[in-house]
Amino acid sequence: MHPEISIFPSKEFYAGSLEDGDLLRNSTRRLWHKHRCFGPFCFFDIDGAESQPSGTGSWVNEDEIEFIVLMYHKLASQYLTLKSSSQLAIISPYRYQVKLLHEKFRTTFGEKYNQSVDINTVDGFQGREKDIAIFSCVRSNGESRIGFVSDFRRMNVGITRARSSVLVVGSASTLMQDDHWKNLVNNSKERNCYFKVSKPYASFFNDTNMEALKVQSKMEKKILELNEFVGQTELITDHIELGNEGIGNDGMDADDGGFDED
Repeated sequence: MHPEISIFPSKEFYAGSLEDGDLLRNSTRRLWHKHRCFGPFCFFDIDGAESQPSGTGSWVNEDEIEFIVLMYHKLASQYLTLKSSSQLAIISPYRYQVKLLHEKFRTTFGEKYNQSVDINTVDGFQGREKDIAIFSCVRSNGESRIGFVSDFRRMNVGITRARSSVLVVGSASTLMQDDHWKNLVNNSKERNCYFKVSKPYASFFNDTNMEALKVQSKMEKKILELNEFVGQTELITDHIELGNEGIGNDGMDADDGGFDED
């Protein structure tokens, strides 16, 4: 996996013992990384509403489903390779969330949606990997109950199924009552890959916001720094020129100094 993915599980679950191959950063770099919100590791904080369908014993969060459908549509429309190959997974700990995700993708993208996206439970995804993994946490409530989402083994599996990008969608206020999830959310904030998302969710993926979320290349950063330096230099030059214009002109004639001769 991309080194930016392995940082957290290595520290949290393996006492920092995971080692990245020398070429992994380059081999797992993808075009969609040019947007911060599709980077190697991201947490999307959504205050959705969980519910438990009668008789299922499972949990669902339709707000997370809505956001994930929009996220997938944005990715697949901008990066067509994701449409033609099953390199994107959507994972959730809850069976009924997986069921509703299948239904929503079928009605939105057609019967052949499963040729480009793999939707499954955490347990059903063990031992498998994809380029992109979207993890739907589901639980969101005022009592901070997260059930078996607190199982660190499921958490570890869910966030390590991706080679290039893991995109976690959940309620930070609910999840952070668990120590492991608290550490994950705080880690995402420290690394500037935490995103607070509010309704309407479509506005997060509009052209203006996506442009603002673009990652600057090293060359673009140098150009920006140079432009800022030139701009500051011009301001300093203008200030000096203004100061020079005032010399000898404070109520005195610049030619004779404003004094009478003896």
